[in-house]
Amino acid sequence: MRELAGACGLYCGACVFYRAYKDKDTALIQKLASERNVRPEEIVCDGCLSSNYRLFVAAESRDCTFKKCTSEKKITWCFECNQFPCKKLDEFSHDGKAHHTAVIDNSREIKTLGVDEWLKIQERRWQCPHCEKKLHWRIGYI
Repeated sequence: MRELAGACGLYCGACVFYRAYKDKDTALIQKLASERNVRPEEIVCDGCLSSNYRLFVAAESRDCTFKKCTSEKKITWCFECNQFPCKKLDEFSHDGKAHHTAVIDNSREIKTLGVDEWLKIQERRWQCPHCEKKLHWRIGYI
């Protein structure tokens, strides 16, 4: 489950690509593939820290600034760095994407609570309290 705590502090369990793949939501997979001009079978992901992703998702994960940086520093998460929060993470958190705004606070929570506890909290947070359906960031798709 630790694969769902992205190096930057994103919760991959609420990622639309992850949810579409895990939930086997063929309509959402088709929509995402069409938006990105890729084949539906390229929408495969088990989380940012996983090695199970295919062409489209792999390109995004492979090119991740934070994964490259943490790998070079031989750490897993940005909060483990003595330069946290760095300029790149701050810029990422202000890039206009709503789910990116929480990465610095998330990272601080992970550091305080520990990865496993933070993941349990996120799993509950991103689940409908009524039907228990897993939710994702792209509210328009829920």
